[in-house]
Amino acid sequence: MRINKSFLNYSRVIHVYVSMALLTLMVFFSITGVTLNHPEWFADNEAYVDELELQLPRSLLGVEHQGELIKYLHQQSWFNGKRLTLERDEYELFISDKGPGAHLAITVDLESGDAFIEKTNYGMWAKLNDLHKGRNSGAVWRLVIDVSAILMILFSVTGLVLALAQRRVNKTLALSLVTTLGVFFCYLFYV
Repeated sequence: MRINKSFLNYSRVIHVYVSMALLTLMVFFSITGVTLNHPEWFADNEAYVDELELQLPRSLLGVEHQGELIKYLHQQSWFNGKRLTLERDEYELFISDKGPGAHLAITVDLESGDAFIEKTNYGMWAKLNDLHKGRNSGAVWRLVIDVSAILMILFSVTGLVLALAQRRVNKTLALSLVTTLGVFFCYLFYV
């Protein structure tokens, strides 16, 4: 296949710089892809649970002071406040803050002011696997995943353009593409 020389040079430059940007991301997503497929390797890793009870100021327990209560707990460094879920009924307030590889649950008795805090850390591999999936990881990490995906597409397309320009690899490239598509369609229709 004949490809315009300036387009080929442009593709080469993009391919080289994108590959440098992707190096650590590709290694990260490759390693965590394997760890996600083999959770049994980490079956003996148990979550570390830290429990604490404390007394909250009664002045912060009313519905009208819920924002102040959240601010108070935030100042006490119990959570970062970015992924909070709140559930409130007549007697109890439940606050949940989920992060990659971690979960914080705070249950507040609205009559007595007693608060039960349970902080769970599932470990480093759980955190890395959650980051791989984008679970509970926030907007910035979702942006990292999106940019990574776009860079991987650019890397693949420019690599294909560079391979198409090589006459000696056209048969190998065609065989590779046909085999990949064949496996994909077999999986799609038979699984």
